[in-house]
Amino acid sequence: MKITVRPKILIVEDQPGDLTTMMLLLERAGFCVFGARTGTEGIRLLRKDEFDLVILDANLPGKDGGEICTWLKHDFRFSRTPIIFVSDCWNEEKRCRALELGAADCIDKPFEAPAFVRRIFSHVRTTRTWPDKNVPDL
Repeated sequence: MKITVRPKILIVEDQPGDLTTMMLLLERAGFCVFGARTGTEGIRLLRKDEFDLVILDANLPGKDGGEICTWLKHDFRFSRTPIIFVSDCWNEEKRCRALELGAADCIDKPFEAPAFVRRIFSHVRTTRTWPDKNVPDL
C-alpha cells in the first residue's frame, strides 16, 4: 500500500473571498491547505506546524507579509520553504523588495486559476518529491 502525504500549504490572506478562492483551488489540486486571516494568526500556525509552501498577502493588517517573510527566512525550519507573495498593488519596487526578502515568487491579484495552481505546483516541486508529476486539470 502506497501512502502519499499531501504537501501542506499555509495561506495568510485578510480578504475572505481571496482566501476562500485560493484554498479551494489548492485543495482541489490535492494540497492540504490551512488559512489565516492575520499575520499574527499565520505566525501562530507556523509555530505549531511545518509547511511545504507559504502564500502571503503583501498587505496584511498587523504583521505584514514582509515581516512574516523575514521571520520565516531567519527560522531554520523554514529557511528553504518557498514563500509566494500575492497582492493587487504591485509595482516594480515592491516586487523587488519582496524578492530581496526571500520570496520565491510574486503573483498579481486577480489571477487566472490554472496559472496560479501551476505556479504553486512548480514551487512545491523544488522542495519535495511530488508523487504525481502531472498537474491536475482544473
